[in-house]
Amino acid sequence: MLCMFDFLKRRSHFKGNSLKEEFKKSFLTDKNHHWINENKITRRSIEILLDSLNVKQIEFFIKHPTFMIPCQAHLSCAIGKTGNHHLILVFPELIQLLKSASAFHAIAILAHEMGHIYHQHTEQKIDTLTAQIEADQFAFDLGFGEELQEVLLDHVHSVDCRVRISRLTSALITQKK
Repeated sequence: MLCMFDFLKRRSHFKGNSLKEEFKKSFLTDKNHHWINENKITRRSIEILLDSLNVKQIEFFIKHPTFMIPCQAHLSCAIGKTGNHHLILVFPELIQLLKSASAFHAIAILAHEMGHIYHQHTEQKIDTLTAQIEADQFAFDLGFGEELQEVLLDHVHSVDCRVRISRLTSALITQKK
């Protein structure tokens, strides 16, 4: 099994698609991600997410190892730096969503959580709404804007959520022009 630290040592040998494939292989074979490989639909959903990352984003996540850890609660949440790595907690409801016909909604949620880590929100003094909008933009940039918007539409009871939906709607309209 290729561990993340071995991958870090070897990463300079890879460019473009090779870097992406090696990163994906390392991510999926990491012992923390055994739960992903237990179901081929879940694995395919995570592969779609990883395939959407560009080289700059992959290089960031190589330098900032991030693990998706299943646990109990609602959907998911990103936890900032804990030692040498970051965590995205993946809750049962999201795992079920990854296996369902709505897998792209789950991928959008995970892309959003990766956005919090990519923008290093836990290390910055940034207000919650700004952090949420930046993480939404990260998911949008990966191509999951519509799916994230659909997820947020289920939570329109909060003002922050309505602001986020408005921002995503504006970005989606601009993108279609």
